[in-house]
Amino acid sequence: MSRNVRVDRVIAASFAAACAALLPPACAPAQRPSPDAQAAGDRAATEAIVEVAPGLVADRAAGEVRVIAEVACDRGWLEQAVCKAGTREHESLLVVEVPPSAIHAALLLVGAEPGAPGGWTQAADGAVSRTAPTGDPLSLRVRGAFGEVALADWIEDPVSGRAFPADAWVFAGSRIRRNTPSMGPGEHYVADRTGSVVGIVTFGDETVAFREVLPDRAEVEAPGWQARTARLPTPGTRVELVIRPAGRGARP
Repeated sequence: MSRNVRVDRVIAASFAAACAALLPPACAPAQRPSPDAQAAGDRAATEAIVEVAPGLVADRAAGEVRVIAEVACDRGWLEQAVCKAGTREHESLLVVEVPPSAIHAALLLVGAEPGAPGGWTQAADGAVSRTAPTGDPLSLRVRGAFGEVALADWIEDPVSGRAFPADAWVFAGSRIRRNTPSMGPGEHYVADRTGSVVGIVTFGDETVAFREVLPDRAEVEAPGWQARTARLPTPGTRVELVIRPAGRGARP
C-alpha cells in the first residue's frame, strides 16, 4: 500500500471522527453512521467553511486553514514553531490543542498536497547527509490584537543577524507508523504522539516542515534560531495561526 493511500485513510478516519463530534449527542453515530451523521459528513465535504475540530476551520473560499493557538514561549532556542499541547512548549513559539492529523485533514480540504518530512544521517567521518522535506509550499501567518504578521517575523538568529526565510514551509504530512503492541492494532499518525505541528529542526515527523534540514542534535549542528523576544506577545496570549497553500487563490 502506498504512503499516500495509508495517510489518506488515517486522516479520513480523523476527519470523520471530528465531524461526528460536532453533532448533538442524540445524533452521534453508534456502531454505524446515522442518517444525520452521514448528512453532516456530506455537508462538511461541500461547505465553504468546515469546522474540522473545535478551534480549527478549513475555509475553502479563502483558501486557508485557521487554528486557535497560544504563545508558548517568547525567548530562547527553538526546535518547533508550533507544537501540540503537552509536548514541546518549552522550545516552541506557539501551542495548539488540536491534533496535528486534524490540521493535516484541514489542509487537504483547502487543496494542499502533502509530501514527506526531511531527514539526515551522519557518516563515520562526521559528514552529514540531508534529505529535504517535500510537499506543497505553505504560507504561515499569525493574527491577533497586534494585526497579522508572518510567523517567520517571530524567529531570529541574533548571533549571525540572519532573517528567518519568509514562507519557508512545506506540507510534509508527518508519517504513518504501525502501532506498538501496547497501542493495540492499527496504525497512527506520528505527529499526533510527538506533537510536531510546524517544525524548525528536523525530527522527521513534522506535519509542516521547515524547508531546510537542521539536525536535531546540537553536537551535530549548533542551534541557531531563537524566539524574537522584542516582537513576541507574552506567553499565554491567544492568537490565530493561518496556514495557506502558497501562491494559490481560493479553492473553487
